[in-house]
Amino acid sequence: MENLSRSEQKRQDILLAALAEFKDKSFAGASMDAIAERANASKRTVYNHFASKELLFQAVMESFWQQSKRVANQQFDATQPVEEQLEIIASAMWDLYLQSDFIEKARVLMAEFIRQPQMMDQVIQQVNDQEQGLPRFLQQANASGALKISDLKVAETQFWGLCKAFAFWPVLFQLHDYREQRQMIIKSNVAMFVQHYQHKST
Repeated sequence: MENLSRSEQKRQDILLAALAEFKDKSFAGASMDAIAERANASKRTVYNHFASKELLFQAVMESFWQQSKRVANQQFDATQPVEEQLEIIASAMWDLYLQSDFIEKARVLMAEFIRQPQMMDQVIQQVNDQEQGLPRFLQQANASGALKISDLKVAETQFWGLCKAFAFWPVLFQLHDYREQRQMIIKSNVAMFVQHYQHKST
């Protein structure tokens, strides 16, 4: 288990308190006073970590995306079948989608994106600026000749679409549970993706 300093632990407490406050009252209705009370911290301590409510919300967004990037941050190995490596990534993302804290962040962020579409533009720019995770893996696989992709962004979106259709959206909206079919779904999704991108470029 990661050992956090007192300051780092307090920062995490504030982030969790902010997430709960944003969930209950939305970004517009949340207050730094209420977040401080939830975190069992002084308002001064909260401001020492985050100078404004906007920066605090941005930190919640960044933690959400960093969770995704860390899970998918696998280096391509040219000595191993690309299918097996993509299955590992898909399986790790499925595990992440089952984590309650990740889904709570997703629900809070989605609600705010609907209220404030400009926030989504900001997040998309941040994600596009990060050359890691699946984009880097696909670049490496493409460079090795394991895959033949002409538009990496489209391929990345397609792969995540296949994953999220069964693992993310059903959990987010509490729909059908596909966990019993998980392994079959992952294998078939990866097989479709690899078959397409090993035989032709789009």
